[in-house]
Amino acid sequence: MSGFLDKTAPSIEIEYSRYLDGDILGKIIAKNLLTNILGYQASQLYIPVGRFGDAETKYSNPALTSYDVGDGYVETMNGRKTIEIKCARINVANRYKGHLNENWAFTNILKTPQKKDRKYDILIAIGIRALGLESEYYWEHLASTISELNRYGEPVSIDSRPHEQDYLSLCDFYIIPFKEIKTNQFRRSFSSKRPDKLGAYLSQNGNRLRCAELWDRAISS
Repeated sequence: MSGFLDKTAPSIEIEYSRYLDGDILGKIIAKNLLTNILGYQASQLYIPVGRFGDAETKYSNPALTSYDVGDGYVETMNGRKTIEIKCARINVANRYKGHLNENWAFTNILKTPQKKDRKYDILIAIGIRALGLESEYYWEHLASTISELNRYGEPVSIDSRPHEQDYLSLCDFYIIPFKEIKTNQFRRSFSSKRPDKLGAYLSQNGNRLRCAELWDRAISS
């Protein structure tokens, strides 16, 4: 068998990576972006990979209790920048009503689910060009997306994994300074003909130059 839970999957390993929790997946992709695209060393990053991060370290280390570390921080040329990471696969809102509009949804950006104010320096919101886990057309859709990306010179393949640089071609990134965030949530609709309101902070398909431009702007803000 090629897959495990889904026999149409290309391999068991890739099938397992499909089911990574969104919080964990986002942190892996963010580390990929920061090291392979933005050029940081592992020693410059503190991004615990876990559902709730490294809570024991976060709350027991006196060096980390004087400020909110968000999902982690990056030691930049402009000082330490705390980051919040959001990650979304494509979903279809109100699918049960027959709606077909594909979108990414990013929530709890300014406040926690418990309504507590968040405080960090930079938001990295990652939209993955893959359907939600519930879709029976997940692999078919992903193969079609990859084929289109390949036609535009993007090197991603069906076997690319989240920690590998090629996987970033499947991702759009919103890199936004905290002080410029106006709402607690936002959606990116693929069918909308209107310009993306947050387009000034958007890099598509892991574009190296655009990501670097947005990141430099954010850490200088």
